[in-house]
Amino acid sequence: MRVALVGDEYPPVTGGAATYAAELGSALSRLGVEVVVFTREGAEARGEVEVRGLRGLSVKNRSVSPFIFSELRRQLRSEDFSVVHGTDMYSPLALAASRFARGRGLPSVLTCHSFLHPFGLWRAVHLPLAFFLRRASRVVAVSRASEDFCAFLGVPRERIEVIPNGVDLSTFRRGLDAEGLRRRMGVGDGEPLVATAIRLVKRKGPYLLLRAFQEVRREVPGARLVMAGEGPEEEGIRREVEREGLGERVELLGRLPHPEVARLMAGADVFVLPSSVEAFGLAAIEAMAVGTPVICPRAGGILEFAREGYNCLFFEPGDPSSLKEALLRLLSDGGLVRTLRRGGLRTARRFSWERTARLTLRLYEEIA
Repeated sequence: MRVALVGDEYPPVTGGAATYAAELGSALSRLGVEVVVFTREGAEARGEVEVRGLRGLSVKNRSVSPFIFSELRRQLRSEDFSVVHGTDMYSPLALAASRFARGRGLPSVLTCHSFLHPFGLWRAVHLPLAFFLRRASRVVAVSRASEDFCAFLGVPRERIEVIPNGVDLSTFRRGLDAEGLRRRMGVGDGEPLVATAIRLVKRKGPYLLLRAFQEVRREVPGARLVMAGEGPEEEGIRREVEREGLGERVELLGRLPHPEVARLMAGADVFVLPSSVEAFGLAAIEAMAVGTPVICPRAGGILEFAREGYNCLFFEPGDPSSLKEALLRLLSDGGLVRTLRRGGLRTARRFSWERTARLTLRLYEEIA
């Protein structure tokens, strides 16, 4: 089987869509699928390159072409693909690929990483996207919350397949040596380390985490906060840190490769996912996989795998006081930490990219 994975983002660009394209493509390749990834942001080389030494997986970066859509259509017409899969419903390249596939009579898949938002204008904003979703052969939703969102947009539920994201369990695993990372960051013995790894955009909650951390420091003065990730709010966050006099207690690391993110999570005493809501919440499961207790919002797709007091603590979305209380509980209760660590490790074992790829391949075979 030959599959085109199409989306605007690919590593080293950070974010869920880029990770999804790379990890799913690699896992499908290991199952014997010939995968070609079409992208325009993030591929390390122009033209066609082998990725991670995996046979059958290549990336075609067309970012230099002003005629990227006509070039994509030409490629999809000239090459013999069994399925065209748009890896993110918000990607113009993915939507175009779905339309081109339909014109050729090829089966197409679009992946939804989003969720139903409570604001009244949300549906109107998404009506153009709904047009494409309803015309794809199948829509992959990464959670039940995403499935409900797609159904709200008018996609029949019988054409929606819920396939959760996976975790790279060879990278995010128990027993990582994180002491070197703590030393490099100057984290001393007895200094609690709070960490997050998010895209630095407002909806991911970086400012909420900063406000909660300020309150925590009043009771735990030695606490440190580290944020990994990049995004348009990075400079704003740095200014906020300086304005509040937190420069010695808060560090922004920028974009890190996955192995370094895993070591950061493993070296932290608490991992926080400060978003108001997540369609899936992959970073929370990655932290669970390395054995670090997790705090996450009581909302969205996270509720499908997270259980209060078993593998995480919840905070009320958008409420810094609720997040502060959860942080203080974990920084003071060793028994609770051990309980969440055990539950998190059990939870993480249920998710892998191999499982995600097998379910996706089964869907390809059904529609092809």
